[in-house]
This record gives sequence, structure tokens and C-alpha cells, in this order.
Amino acid sequence: MNWFLQNFSHRIRFAFQNPGYTFRSLYREVTLADERFLASVAKSQPRDLRSFLNEPARTESFSKSLKQAETDFRDLEIESADLYAKKVLLQYAAVRAFRPDIVVETGVANGVSSAYLLLALELNNRGTLYSIGLDDARFLPPGKSLGWVVPVDLRSRWKLVLGDARDALPKLLADLKPIDVFIHDSLHTYEHMLWEYRTAYPYLKSGGLLISDDASWNPAFPEFSREVVANQAQIIRGVGFLSKA
Repeated sequence: MNWFLQNFSHRIRFAFQNPGYTFRSLYREVTLADERFLASVAKSQPRDLRSFLNEPARTESFSKSLKQAETDFRDLEIESADLYAKKVLLQYAAVRAFRPDIVVETGVANGVSSAYLLLALELNNRGTLYSIGLDDARFLPPGKSLGWVVPVDLRSRWKLVLGDARDALPKLLADLKPIDVFIHDSLHTYEHMLWEYRTAYPYLKSGGLLISDDASWNPAFPEFSREVVANQAQIIRGVGFLSKA
């Protein structure tokens, strides 16, 4: 099954509401623009990146788990983010192609991104995901725990660290150094994003990846890219990707 056919009705509504964005996105799809950039930083091939995008939908157990999550969100009468958004799939494909040993992410909440990352590690047959998250009921559906979307059969590669990134991230990085991939997905303020980038970057291996969700929300990502003189940095579908020289 193609990733684009997942949540198809949502995509059609979005296309009619945002024709300009849709046209640009279709152009990038036809030219493999997103995949070409990711292939360059992940040392892979564009066609491989494109094939990785379809894997979650074709992995029966994972696809079934996401559909159950959709049902749970609907039953709880909570509007969820697009569980099949390309911005999540691009992070999945990057990790799948890059084949990292150590991935650190901040921000867990329901665990949608964590689930995709863990599937990538599982199919790579290598790597561990360290996730820092706040186990705060205010940010979770009633009766659900932190990262509840993550399937049980993918949790063996997952190390969940409870706490605020301001406290937990420096210690975790010092314990793990060096790391292959850092992913920001916690508090999306300019100050906090810049702090996380600056905190994690020194611990990245040469050639390692820094990924930032919602990088278009403020100028933190482009500013940091200039600060470290990154030759390969780009925001794709709202997600920032940067390769450490």
C-alpha cells in the first residue's frame, strides 16, 4: 500500500483548502526532491528513501496498531494529528536509511513519532531510541500513559526517560556520547528549540543528523544552521534536517 493512500479523505480536504501548498508538494513528489536531499545526508539513494516511505503501511502489525490508535482517539473524542503525515514518514525514512545505533528524541506525548522511529530501528535490526518526555496527564488522553501509541512488540529498543528536557537532556547526552541522531519534538519555542540544538549538537558524531519537528514555527532552525555553518540543512514538510560536518 502507498503511504499517500493512508487517510486519503483528509489529504483531499487539505488539498482543496491549500491549493498552493498542494501544488508545490506534488511537484516535490514527482521530482523526488525530498528524497534526494535526505538521501544525500543519509548516504543512501532517493529511490530507497521513497520505498521506505511505504513500509509502515505495508507492515501489517504496525498498520493495525495505528488503526487501533485512530479508533481510540475517535472514541475519546480527541482530535489527533495525522498519524500518516509525510513529515513523520520522512523522519522514519531518514532513520531507516541512516541506520543509526543511538537516537535521542525529546518529546513523547502519545508516542506517534516514537512508534515510527522504533519501527525503523527494528527493520534495521540495530539501534536504540532514547526518548525524554513529561508524564503529565494534562498532555495525554484520559486513562492513557506516556507513549501509549507505541506497540508493545517494538518497545525492546526503547529507553524512556521521564522528566523535563532542560534537566534530563544534558545528563543523558553526557552518558551516551557520541550519538548518531538527535530529534527535537518537545517545546516549540524559539528559545527552547535553540537551546536543544546547541545542547545536542556537540554530542553528534561527524555526519550525524539533527532533526527538528515544526522547524518552520520560528527562526531557530535556520539561525542555528547558519551558526554552525551547516552545508546540508533544509526544512522539508515543516521538519528541519541538518547534517553535522
